[in-house]
Amino acid sequence: MAALRLPERVTICEVGTRDGFQIEPEFIPMDQKIEIVDLLSAAGMPRIEVTSFVSPKAIPQLRDAAEVMSRITRRPGTRYGALVPNDKGASNAVDAGVDAIHTVLSASESHNLANVNMTVAESLAKLRGVMEIAARARVPVQAGISTSFGCPFEGDVPLARLSWVVQELVGMGARAIGLADTTGMANPRQITRILEHLMPRFPGVEWTLHTHDTRAMAIPNILAATEMGVTNFDSSIGGLGGCPFAPGASGNVCTEDLVHCLHAMGVQTGIDLDALVAVSHRVQAIVGRALPGQIVKAGKSDRRYPLPDGVAARLPA
Repeated sequence: MAALRLPERVTICEVGTRDGFQIEPEFIPMDQKIEIVDLLSAAGMPRIEVTSFVSPKAIPQLRDAAEVMSRITRRPGTRYGALVPNDKGASNAVDAGVDAIHTVLSASESHNLANVNMTVAESLAKLRGVMEIAARARVPVQAGISTSFGCPFEGDVPLARLSWVVQELVGMGARAIGLADTTGMANPRQITRILEHLMPRFPGVEWTLHTHDTRAMAIPNILAATEMGVTNFDSSIGGLGGCPFAPGASGNVCTEDLVHCLHAMGVQTGIDLDALVAVSHRVQAIVGRALPGQIVKAGKSDRRYPLPDGVAARLPA
């Protein structure tokens, strides 16, 4: 069997304080949001999608976006971004001092209408305004594409359709593209096939994979992407998250589980795994329930247990 072609290092963007907190049934107090962002920074997280500058009517759980951004402790070496839906959100994000703007639209029409009540063409028109604001402010943009690997309403998303959306985004100046497996429909062979198609056609693009673990395929899909040369991945502390407009979707790939997997194979992230596990415990306390992450439950693979009674005496010398 051929060995995995793994990179020496990858960059992880933590999205739990946005993608996760936005769908929690109870409002997470601002001080606790700031606490978690600061703990993630202290653990060495290189990128954090802190919040979203969106209408409080649409996502009331993130109505404190500007205050959170103004009060976090910014660690040198960490990039603090925010998701924005339109030019107003982009202006508010720039005013709040974000280091990066994240945008999102869907590859499929039905999911885009369900998610943001716009056609894909209408979303692209809105994003042109976002790109202009970001360019004037010299803030980088990562353009995310939901349902890149399948739509819960339409099923397969044709590769030509996905390629067209990427072309539109690159044409308006996007140099970082995030491909999102919004409902966990992707598989490693599909990841490879799509990246083999897209990457040569759009040289110079920084690719990110945004995975949900709905069908326990997130980490295998990430490993397939690393073999193709992708080194940027989104993840969520404890496996928080989901999509309210994607039936059955569960949270993002769990950050501490992903970091543990990568470190076990010698791939560096710059993140302190022990500190990250402590953050996950704190998040569980805040949301008041156990989260899907496995390392918090089982411990790292180098964990050792005491021998059962009588076994030590029977071990060969």
